[in-house]
Amino acid sequence: MADDNTLVDIIVDIVNLLVELYLAHVIKPFLSFHEKFYKKLNAVLRTILDNAESVPKWFTANSITYARTWMIIPCLVLLVKGFTVLPCLIVLAVDFGDFLDGVVARYWVDRKQIDALGGEVEKPSNEDKPEMASSWIVSHREKNYGGFIDAVCDKAFVIPCWISLLSSVPSASHLRNFQFIVLWGLILTETASGCIRFRAYCTSTGVPSPVVKGLDFSTSAVKADHIGKAKQTFEMLGTALFMIPLLRYAGLLLLTAAVPLAYESVRRKIKKRVVYVDGTTKDFDHATLKFWKQAKGMGSKLIVGIVGTDTDMINNASASDSVDSVLSNAPSKLTLNFLSEIGVDFVVCGVGQSESVVSAELADAKRCLVIVDDNKAVPMEMKNLKSE
Repeated sequence: MADDNTLVDIIVDIVNLLVELYLAHVIKPFLSFHEKFYKKLNAVLRTILDNAESVPKWFTANSITYARTWMIIPCLVLLVKGFTVLPCLIVLAVDFGDFLDGVVARYWVDRKQIDALGGEVEKPSNEDKPEMASSWIVSHREKNYGGFIDAVCDKAFVIPCWISLLSSVPSASHLRNFQFIVLWGLILTETASGCIRFRAYCTSTGVPSPVVKGLDFSTSAVKADHIGKAKQTFEMLGTALFMIPLLRYAGLLLLTAAVPLAYESVRRKIKKRVVYVDGTTKDFDHATLKFWKQAKGMGSKLIVGIVGTDTDMINNASASDSVDSVLSNAPSKLTLNFLSEIGVDFVVCGVGQSESVVSAELADAKRCLVIVDDNKAVPMEMKNLKSE
């Protein structure tokens, strides 16, 4: 069994290496042209919106997202009836809608800021009146709903298209089996990606995780958001061309190019990163809970260590939905050997806390991250870095 696991690990490592070479030498050069094109398109669309006399209130990013998702129905109906050009045009229109909803979302954000600066009205004081406030989790989900539903709807449109296209592969065509492999590969990886994203949204901690400065969590040559943009372009354009018999192999080429990107997207979402924080504190309040939530957002698993066996501290940590494990009798000074023993990747500290719990060797190895404000975390030796 151990030999089988080792063989699997070797195969996975080889696949990851090949994907990384593909990203560095194929995708990265492509992204420069991709970014220039969409930057110009964004400028044109934004100019149209800014110059419009009035933009309807219903014309929002979410309404565009819902509308383009419903286009799957006429697309599938036309495919079943044997049409090819019209479904192709629908797919291209949906891909354009995916870009348009981002432009519209940024437009309305800017409009709200302008309206707030130009027409702010002083509200009457109602200090004694009861006021309802949303919880952290509800506020966080509302803020991130647009991005979540956009990604889910992308998959809700394209996956049924691929399933339908499985039946369109001619039995006597060249590369018949390869076409099935590519389509099924995309169907499975994008379904997995959608499930992971759905779970992440529903189990979010309610607090945005800080951006790590001075340390790259990923060793990849291409950032995650850039991978998503290239993947979306290859998948949608490839699907559109695959529907037309004369252009089928051109579409197959683009879909094949999207397979490693879909794989890498899923791999990054499921990559494990164990985070440790010191939870030895009598001051258990909302600041402590927020700190734990921020730390959990920086990894996939959060361990809270308690120096000693204080029952209240252990129960407080165990009651938090952000905490996965609680370690009692934890050492007061953390070392690399201790992190290796319990399988921890990074220690997360607050400002002023790191000196008391982290050893010098841990700081030198850049295994300690300090949250300096709500939006940024830095390696321990960079904690005095000014906010950018």
